[in-house]
Amino acid sequence: MRCSLLLVLLALACGDDPRSPRDGGATDGATDAPTRDVPFPDVRRSDMGVCETVSAVADALPATLVFQLDTSNSMNCPATDASCLTGDPTPAPDDSRWDVFRQELVGALGGLPDGHRVGVMRFPRSGGACANDELSAPIAELGASRATTVAVIDAITPDGLSTPTHDAVAFGLGRLADQDNPYLVLATDGDARVCFGCDTDCAFDDPRALDRDNDMLVERVRTAAAMGVPTFVIGVPGSQGYRDVLSRLATAAGTARAGCSDTGPTYCHYDLTDPGLDFGPALRDALGAIGDAVLSCEYTIPDNPDGTFDPAQVNVRIRTGDDEETIPRDPARADGWDYSDDMTRVELHGDACERARMADALDVLFGCPTILI
Repeated sequence: MRCSLLLVLLALACGDDPRSPRDGGATDGATDAPTRDVPFPDVRRSDMGVCETVSAVADALPATLVFQLDTSNSMNCPATDASCLTGDPTPAPDDSRWDVFRQELVGALGGLPDGHRVGVMRFPRSGGACANDELSAPIAELGASRATTVAVIDAITPDGLSTPTHDAVAFGLGRLADQDNPYLVLATDGDARVCFGCDTDCAFDDPRALDRDNDMLVERVRTAAAMGVPTFVIGVPGSQGYRDVLSRLATAAGTARAGCSDTGPTYCHYDLTDPGLDFGPALRDALGAIGDAVLSCEYTIPDNPDGTFDPAQVNVRIRTGDDEETIPRDPARADGWDYSDDMTRVELHGDACERARMADALDVLFGCPTILI
């Protein structure tokens, strides 16, 4: 959803049982919260009236993003010169790959919600060839840290001697391991030249060593995605020789673009190397798409003011202008809403999630029998 979602919870007192445990009025004295497969009445009609006596407010879960940025010397190459391999700082302002990337990233950060948490990393280390397991800008809520984060980005000058992509991704994923709703955003302009563990000689020892290292990097990203940490991949001009690997990373991470192929011509990452693209606007679109993609379809359910909660008396509705749409509950989690496993959140899935992101607001109504898909 392009604007902040307002989740209005309308509650009707349906019994004297407290909200926790969420058993909808159990009388056997049990104290454990139920699983999400509690019995629901088979209600498949949406023409009932809205039940409303009290309300509470909740917000969508904010995202946590770490931007892992390639700041090797080649990022000083002119943005329009995809063949440049090692660039000195460009004499004219705002014309290098880094100049354009910095401007567009700062603009994108300005459009992210204040509740999002953002951190910045760069690779390799300033003046070196190894990756850096330190945050240039610490992970913090943008509402309080936006100016500081922008200042850090503005102060970066690309001066790295190589491209240790595998180590950089590993370090970035490590920083996100204990974060809520986490995402890594990798941006690079070239081939990985260093094997995992800052092995700068691997390609000289074995011509296929980098290929094997890239395969291991793809599997690392796949494993992280399976554990709930997806990676978005941006290929800056200069990365055209690395497109197959970057595309495989996006595919493994579950962030592949629709209709793509790891063998091209439409690659699965955000490939900005086409000479026909204007790098600035193309990067702006890519960052905007990533910003939209990380908008959560999960909403924390706050405590009801009257202290009651019946999980079989919940409905979800999205609103855009004067239009309203009731979203049925789908226990299969294919296209509808469902409770989270711990029954603390409402989650939307499939096309219902996409429609909610584009809506003005999302209401969760309490007090009427749940409408099932």
